[in-house]
Amino acid sequence: MTGFAFKNFEFEDCTLFIEIKSLNNKFLEMRIKLPFQMEFFEEIIRSIAKKRVKRGKLDINIRVVAKEQMEYHFVRELLQKYSGIMRKLEEDTGYSLDISVSELLSLASFFNSYSDIAAVSISEDALREAFVQTIEEFQDSRLREGENAKEDITAYIHAILESVESVERMSPAIIDKYKTQLQEKINELISGKMDETRVLMEVGVFANKIDISEEISRIKGHLKKMLSIIQKDGSCGRELDFMSQEVNREINTIGAKVPDYAISEKVVDMKTSLEKIKEQVRNIE
Repeated sequence: MTGFAFKNFEFEDCTLFIEIKSLNNKFLEMRIKLPFQMEFFEEIIRSIAKKRVKRGKLDINIRVVAKEQMEYHFVRELLQKYSGIMRKLEEDTGYSLDISVSELLSLASFFNSYSDIAAVSISEDALREAFVQTIEEFQDSRLREGENAKEDITAYIHAILESVESVERMSPAIIDKYKTQLQEKINELISGKMDETRVLMEVGVFANKIDISEEISRIKGHLKKMLSIIQKDGSCGRELDFMSQEVNREINTIGAKVPDYAISEKVVDMKTSLEKIKEQVRNIE
């Protein structure tokens, strides 16, 4: 299910930014981006996310931006550190190194990045608390989308039920239609001399062949189960996905059994609504 959350948290010397977004996926996949010196927090982040999210492709991006006070200390430390390195190099090599302040500070890019050093000031507890707040907001956004998906799925289920009931009502008329057509055809072939018993036998065989009462009963049961599933709390995407496959199997059987245009139209309507349900199910955890 898609979702999004972005929060920032103020600390004494830096600001922590956390962004979580997700795309639809049958399974749970996570891509976590952390500053270098916070990478040891990855398992904590992954563990918290797994407890709250069951499906989806998650992108988690965490970054740190230093405040002015930290910038001052950072620049001062860099100057002290690399000027000391330069002096030691002069002593060891005998070369006189004439280097500007900007060139001295540029040495930082070869060793430690700015955000990496800034990240050190955030504790594990602080990061955990910040991430929990963000992922709860993220889940709220997914919940809102889930409620919309629930309404859509319910509407599509009722649309399939209406089509199934129409098919159920049409079935007896199809058998009567076949009987009439069979009688007319026999009349043409034998000039009015017709064995009524044989006709009834043929009609009985046809009626048995196109009997879809079991398929209709199973579809109704599956749809009732789906309505029950989406009303309960917790994850339901996998169950709905399975039930959708079962409904699809029964619809296909009805389409294959009954060679009637009106029934075929209803089968198409049912499959169209079912495809809409499948699209929504992909968005549901």
